[in-house]
Amino acid sequence: MWQSRQKYHIELRHFKLFTLFFILALLITHSSKAAVYAVSDTAKDTNKQKKADSSKVKVVSKKTPLNSKVDYHARDSIRLDAKKRKVYLYGDADVKYENLELKAAYIDISLDSNIAFATGIQDSGKTIGKPEFHQGSDVFHAEQIRYNFKSKKGRINQITTKEGEGFIQGKIVKKDSSNVFYMKNGRYTTCSEEADPHFFIAAYRLKVIPNKQVVTGPAMLVIEGVPTPLAIPFGFFPLTNGRHSGLIIPSYGESQSQGFYLLDGGYYLGLSDHFDMQVRGDIYTNGSYGIRDIVDYSNRYHYSGEFKVGYSDTRLQIPESPAFSNTPNFLVLWQHTQDSKARPNSNFSASVNAGTTNYYTTNSYSPDVFLQNTMQSNIAFSQNFPQTPFHLTLNAASQENTINTSIQVTLPELTFTADRVYPAKLIENWMGTPPLGNGWLITAANSVSVAFSTNAMNSVTAPESTFLKESTLKHMQNGINSSIPLSANVQFFKYITCSPNLTFSAVNYFQYTNERWNPINDSIKIDTLHGLRTALTYNLSIPLTTNIYATYSLGKKKAVIIRQVFYPTVSYNYHPDFGAASYGYWKKVQEMPPYGQYQPYSIFQNGIYGGPATGKYSVLGFSLATNLEMKVRVQTDSGTVYKKIKLLERFSISSGYNLATPDSMPWSDITLAGSTTLFKKLAINFSGTIDPYELDYQGNNINAWDFSKSLGRLINGELSFSTTLSGAKGGTKNKDQQGNATAAQNNSGLQLSSPNDYFTYEQMHPMYWAPIEIAPWSLTMFYNMLYDVQGFAKTTTQTVMFTGSMQLTKFWYFSVNSGYDISNSQFTSTALSARRDMHCWQLDFSTVPFGFHQSFTLSVHVKASVLQDLKLQRTRGWTDTQVYSQ
Repeated sequence: MWQSRQKYHIELRHFKLFTLFFILALLITHSSKAAVYAVSDTAKDTNKQKKADSSKVKVVSKKTPLNSKVDYHARDSIRLDAKKRKVYLYGDADVKYENLELKAAYIDISLDSNIAFATGIQDSGKTIGKPEFHQGSDVFHAEQIRYNFKSKKGRINQITTKEGEGFIQGKIVKKDSSNVFYMKNGRYTTCSEEADPHFFIAAYRLKVIPNKQVVTGPAMLVIEGVPTPLAIPFGFFPLTNGRHSGLIIPSYGESQSQGFYLLDGGYYLGLSDHFDMQVRGDIYTNGSYGIRDIVDYSNRYHYSGEFKVGYSDTRLQIPESPAFSNTPNFLVLWQHTQDSKARPNSNFSASVNAGTTNYYTTNSYSPDVFLQNTMQSNIAFSQNFPQTPFHLTLNAASQENTINTSIQVTLPELTFTADRVYPAKLIENWMGTPPLGNGWLITAANSVSVAFSTNAMNSVTAPESTFLKESTLKHMQNGINSSIPLSANVQFFKYITCSPNLTFSAVNYFQYTNERWNPINDSIKIDTLHGLRTALTYNLSIPLTTNIYATYSLGKKKAVIIRQVFYPTVSYNYHPDFGAASYGYWKKVQEMPPYGQYQPYSIFQNGIYGGPATGKYSVLGFSLATNLEMKVRVQTDSGTVYKKIKLLERFSISSGYNLATPDSMPWSDITLAGSTTLFKKLAINFSGTIDPYELDYQGNNINAWDFSKSLGRLINGELSFSTTLSGAKGGTKNKDQQGNATAAQNNSGLQLSSPNDYFTYEQMHPMYWAPIEIAPWSLTMFYNMLYDVQGFAKTTTQTVMFTGSMQLTKFWYFSVNSGYDISNSQFTSTALSARRDMHCWQLDFSTVPFGFHQSFTLSVHVKASVLQDLKLQRTRGWTDTQVYSQ
C-alpha cells in the first residue's frame, strides 16, 4: 500500500542504538573479573564509597572478551557501590568502544541483574543530558534506556532518530531476543521540530525488522496536533538499501470541461542501479486520458540519458455538445550524453523533441513550453581518426513548426572534413629540404594551406497531415556538396595583412529540373529528371586588413585618456557569370505571348544546396570597425591608477561596389551595427541597413544617388535596450529539508541571481537541498524596436519584456514574467507565481491570468521529496476557460 519508488520511500534503517546494549553486556561480564576499579586494595571498609572528581577510568582485564580498550569518562564523578554491585557515572557520562559511543548525564550498570540504565537529569526544571548514541554518522536520542544483557531484551522510552529526510519517534520501544523492535505510539515526520512537529504520521503500534521492513497498524495524519481523516488500516515501509518499485500516488481534482480527474499517477520500476522506469497517466471522467513512459539510465564515466514517450487524447465538453472536440497527440523525448572520457575519439549524442505540433499546447501550462514555435531534434555521431587530419560526422535532424504545422526531416546527413595542412611544410618534412629563407615570398609560400570538406544530405519538408504518406517521398531533396579552400597569409609593410582565399566547390545532384512550354494550356510545365548533374564553381577573395590606434589626452597631467582603435578592411571578391550558356547551369524557356521571349531558369533551382548564381560578381568591399574607451586617473590607497571605462564596445559600417555592373546600381546596401554598455548595467545594441538608391513612383529602385544630399534611405533597423538589476546576495536561504536558513557553506557552487532562478532549479532537482546563494530581488527588462520599409510602406514594432522576482517577506516569494506590445497596445503572454515557506510545508501558486492559456494551480505540499505525494492541489486549466480548436 505504501510502497513507493526510491525517491519517495521512507528509509527507516540503522537502529544501531540497540547495539549499545550488547556492548554494555560484555562490559558487565568483563567488570566482574576486572583487576582494577580505581578502588584501593587496602581499603578496610568495603562499604566506603570512593569518588573521583573529573575522573577517567580504564577497565583492563587479563582475560578480556573485548577486542579493543573500553574508556569511561564522566565530568563529575565515577562511583562504585560494591555492596549493590553497581557502577555509577555522573555528569556528561561517556562510554567509548571502537566506533560506538554512549553519552548521557547519568549511566549506571548493575553487575548482578545484567541491566544497564541511562537517562538525563533535572536542572532548573528541564531535563538535560538525555541519552545519545553515536555509531559512525548515525545519531540516536532517547529519554531513558534500559537493557537486560542476559535475555537480550530491552526497553527504551521516547526514542528519536533521523533517517534520510525524516525523523522516527517512539514513546515506548521494546526489543525481543530475535532483534525485532516493537514501538508503541510511534510517529514519522519530516519536520525538524522534534518536540512539537507541525505534522506527523501517527501509528499506535509499529513493528521494526532491522534491514528488512517496518509494519504499522492503523495510522493517520496529524497536522498541528489535530488528527485528520486521512488514515490507512496498515502500512509497510521497506528498510533494505537500493531501489524499490511501487505506486506513484496521483493528484485529484475537477475540470469544468473534462470532469473529475486523477493526474500523474502510476507505477515506478527500480530495475537496477543503472536503469529505472516510470509509467504515469492521467484520466478524466469525460473521456480524456494521457499516458507517459519515462526511462532514466546512467552508467558512470560512460553515458547518461532520459527517454520519454507520451500520448494524450484531449476531449473537451461532452460528446453530444456542439463544442465537443477530440485532439489526439503524441510526444517523443530523448536526451543522451556520452562522457568525454568513455571514447576520446568518438562521440554519440541525442537531443530528440518530436511529436505532434499540438502536444505542448494541450498538455502544458508553462508559457516557456506552449509558446515555443519549433520543436527541434538532432542525433549525431562523430569520429576522429587518430594521427590523421580526418573527421567524420553523421547526423539525423528534424524541425517542426508549430504555427504552420510543417515538418522538415534531414536523414541522413554526412560530413567528412580534413584539417588545414601546409603543403610547403609537408614537402620540406618529406624531402628533408632545409629552409629557403625568410623573404616575404618564401614566407607567403610557407603560409599557403589547403583543407577539404564534403557534405551529403537527404531532406524532405511536408505538412504534418501528409508527412507519412507515400507522396511525400516525391518531394525529397538530396545532394553532395564538396569544397577545397586554398588560403595564405602575407604581411606587407609590417602593418598590412593580406589573406587571399580561393575556394573550389562541386555540387552533385541526382535529379534536376527541366522547363518547357506547353502550348495546349499556354503554361510552363516543370519536369523533374533523374541523373547525375554536377555544378563546378570557384570564388576568389582577397582581403587587406590593418589596425590604427589613436590616443587623446585631456585634463591636467593626463587625468583622462581616450583611446580609439580602427579596424579598416578592403577586400576584393570575384566569381564569373555561371549563368552563361557555356556552363549549362542556366537555361531559357519560352514565356507566354507575345511568343519569342524567353526567361532564364536554373536546372538546380529545386536542389537542396541551390545552384550557381547568375551574373558576374566583381565587388570591391569596404568596412570599418572601431571601439572607443576612456581611462580616468583615480587615487587609491596603493597610489595612482587608471580606471578603464568603455564608451563604445563595437561599431561597424560596410558596403561594396560591383565593378562588373558600373552602370546598373553597382553600390551594395550600407550596413551598420554597434553595441555598448552604460553604467555596467544597460546594454545597448543597434543595427540598420541603408539603401543608397532612390525610388520611382511605383516604389522600385532607380539608378540615382546623390551622396552630397544624403547617405541613403534607412530600409530596416533594430534598437534594443536590456538590463538586469538585483539586490545584494542575502546569504544562504531555504537550505535544509524543511527550508530553514542555515549557516552551512555553499558547497554546491551555484550562484543563482534571483528567487525565480531558485524556484526553477528546485523544480528540476527536487532532491537537492544544498545551500544556494540567491538575491532577495531581481528584475530583467528588455526593450526592442524594429523598423522596416517595403517600398513606400513603413512599419514599426515596439515590445517591452520583463522578468522579475522578489522575496517580499521572510517567507513569501513572488515572480512575474510578462511583456507589453506597444504597437498593438496589449500584453504578451504573462505568468505569475508566488510561494509561501511554511517550514516543513510549502504553498505554491502559479497562474496565467489572461490569454489563450488562462489557468492557475494552487498546491500545498510537504517539502521533503520522500513525502511529496502528501499534498493538496487545485488546478484550473486553460480548457476550462475556452474550448481548444485545432
